[in-house]
Amino acid sequence: MIKLYYSIRRLKRVSKYYFAKVVGKKAMVDKDITIYDIAKEANVSPATVSRVLTGSAQVKEDKKERVLEIIKRNNFQPNAVARSLFKKKSMMIGFILPDITNPFFSIVFLEAEKAALKLGYSMILCNSMNNAKVESLHLNTLAEKQIDAIIFMGGRVNTVKTNPNYALELQRLAEKIPLVIVNGKMTGVDCYKVITDEEEGIIELVDYLVGLGHKDIAILGGITTVTSTAIKHKAYVKALRKHGIKLDKNLIVTEDFSIDSGTRGMEKLLKGKRVPTAVMGINDLVAIGAIRAIKAAGLKVPQDISVTGFDGSYISELGSPQLTTVYQNYEDIGKIAVDTIIQVIKRLEVPKEKSIKTKLIIRESCSVKP
Repeated sequence: MIKLYYSIRRLKRVSKYYFAKVVGKKAMVDKDITIYDIAKEANVSPATVSRVLTGSAQVKEDKKERVLEIIKRNNFQPNAVARSLFKKKSMMIGFILPDITNPFFSIVFLEAEKAALKLGYSMILCNSMNNAKVESLHLNTLAEKQIDAIIFMGGRVNTVKTNPNYALELQRLAEKIPLVIVNGKMTGVDCYKVITDEEEGIIELVDYLVGLGHKDIAILGGITTVTSTAIKHKAYVKALRKHGIKLDKNLIVTEDFSIDSGTRGMEKLLKGKRVPTAVMGINDLVAIGAIRAIKAAGLKVPQDISVTGFDGSYISELGSPQLTTVYQNYEDIGKIAVDTIIQVIKRLEVPKEKSIKTKLIIRESCSVKP
């Protein structure tokens, strides 16, 4: 029994020896190797292995060949953390948005992620749920993860009156990490901006409705403290003045950005002294809610009331009738935001602000004034 025990031990030692002999000198068996293992076998420093992996500095040809031969033999691939340490980059971009259920924000994120992946970057999605404290939590978390940059939509960057404390928090971060704001203008924060020309989109929409003979045009939805709403309201007033139409403040109803808020707002308009012949939703969701209220009142769209949206999201095509809307170029917004941030990371010269054109999409929800 004792002889058998020692025979087995001897057989194991011999097998291990010949396995190492076949695979290569001092082969690493049954374990994940590290750059320290490679450095020891190649008789070089770990820093030399790092330089070979990253190509960040010249390495003598003989040393380089030894390192590469060991890497190839062991099928060594540095993990993401190791690569980030070598390059001093995480290859990750944080993306903060206020409401992932809103098609505008989710589609912009999707397009940004597509663009980032093509350039070798990963995207971390942070949904703030329209809560400033949650935004701050996300900002701290992203900073701790040492991400390379942040893209920020909605929330604090989209308020008419900037909170100085929120601005200070973001500015401190922007001094350390490249920051791009999408459709926002935050006072006191020096960063890069990608902005949709929402003003021109509303003016084009009013021009279209006036061309159909409408003068009683309402604008529905949004929140007055949000920059996007303020921009659209200002453009609405400007467009009416352009056509010599007197402003009726009763035709401006602010509720929120959801389908339900669009329904509530439209019900108010239908009960008013001056019922509009055309209604512009602040976004597509609000416009769909307005159509719901109009139908519930026994009226038809567009025969009795024309309805338009804004954003050009996929939901604008799902209802009946399909929605006339202003299309925000999601592909360009996402791609330009990512391209901008990566150019900043690479220390290239980039314009502080880039503007993206909108486009009017005419479908079935508007007709000539009844």
